[in-house]
Amino acid sequence: MSETTSPTAAVCNPGAPPGGHDYPPAAIPLTPTIGWSGLGHAAGAYSSLLDIPHVCVSAGRAAIALALQHAGIGRGDEVLVPAYHCESMIAPVEHVEAQPVYYRIGRDTHVDLDDIAGKITPSTRAILATHYFGFDQVMQPLRELCDRHELILIEDCAHAFFCGRKENAIGRFGDYAIGSAMKFFPLFDGGLLASSRHRLDDIDLFQPSWSLEAKGTISILEYAMRYGRLKLVSLPLRAAVALKDTVWGATKKLLRNRIDGSFAPSSSEGGYALEPKWINARMSRVSRLILKRTDTDRIGDGRRHNYQHIVDALADVPGIAPLFPALPGDVVPLVVPMVVDNPSVMFPRLKHAGVPIWRFGEYLYPEIDESVCSNTLFLSRHVFQFPCHPELRPDEIDWMVDTIREQLRSQ
Repeated sequence: MSETTSPTAAVCNPGAPPGGHDYPPAAIPLTPTIGWSGLGHAAGAYSSLLDIPHVCVSAGRAAIALALQHAGIGRGDEVLVPAYHCESMIAPVEHVEAQPVYYRIGRDTHVDLDDIAGKITPSTRAILATHYFGFDQVMQPLRELCDRHELILIEDCAHAFFCGRKENAIGRFGDYAIGSAMKFFPLFDGGLLASSRHRLDDIDLFQPSWSLEAKGTISILEYAMRYGRLKLVSLPLRAAVALKDTVWGATKKLLRNRIDGSFAPSSSEGGYALEPKWINARMSRVSRLILKRTDTDRIGDGRRHNYQHIVDALADVPGIAPLFPALPGDVVPLVVPMVVDNPSVMFPRLKHAGVPIWRFGEYLYPEIDESVCSNTLFLSRHVFQFPCHPELRPDEIDWMVDTIREQLRSQ
């Protein structure tokens, strides 16, 4: 089962079947931790979804559901979705009672435009296109296809919050763009629904309770302390964490019958389901504050630097190769996706060694087989993702690379 060490649950895979593996916690942080060096307000050399008119919601999956609802898509409609997917991408389509129709992607994760065109029917209403791992799709031909057939284009930017270009950047081709801020920022919750083509001010959102705000704030700090961050204030914070555990436990018992046992979105608690009650929730106040006060240039520069460093450090290791050998100047990667020759052996080895690793699309919907998209099955099994966020210390990156090298060379 995929590792989810962060309270933000920033990875995206459907839940494992019963009897999943037990792996130790990752030895270094899988997702960004909050820290003093990450705070600030830079001029912003990178374009992002924040530059497009948007609303802040609980998670990326909620943003997909809101986009479908806003576009009036529902029962009897078809939505073309990539065969390479996670549960959070498909559940919103099912929530609005539309039918997901899977299209092929290439080994390089680019969409198969011919396959998409061949699957458009009179019932087709929308196409969901994903920028995998931060590497953007070629969107103009897809935009033109949607215009010809009067289809809604939803850009799934959950892996691609930033971009180096100011013009024609990610998120601006689609009728809607969805983002997952908690994959790039040290947040407890947070997604974005953005659109440069449709007004979003008629979407009704509610603000989460103050108890959730308190839980989220302490969870962010707790995750940072787990990996040795915020040392100067760790003692009082640990006392606050202990108090939180006590109060939160009592609150859950007290309010169990009033709020159906769901105290936070599953995306914040490590799950992957779409919960209807959280679709219209606004991003928490503390997450919005961090989103506003984080040095975004540091995120873009740090991710690019760490990506290249990790790829270069593993270049001479047999049995592993980057899915994207080149890092284009306009890409801010979410992770370092690497193609591993012997995944069934190496995945448990690396996980047991404490390496932070996951596989996007590890558990696909049962409809996906070789006849639907053989490339999806390959990517699902063979592509491991390693973190490259800027909160990783140089010694942590060196440890991760050395451990990967050691495990691969000893297989």
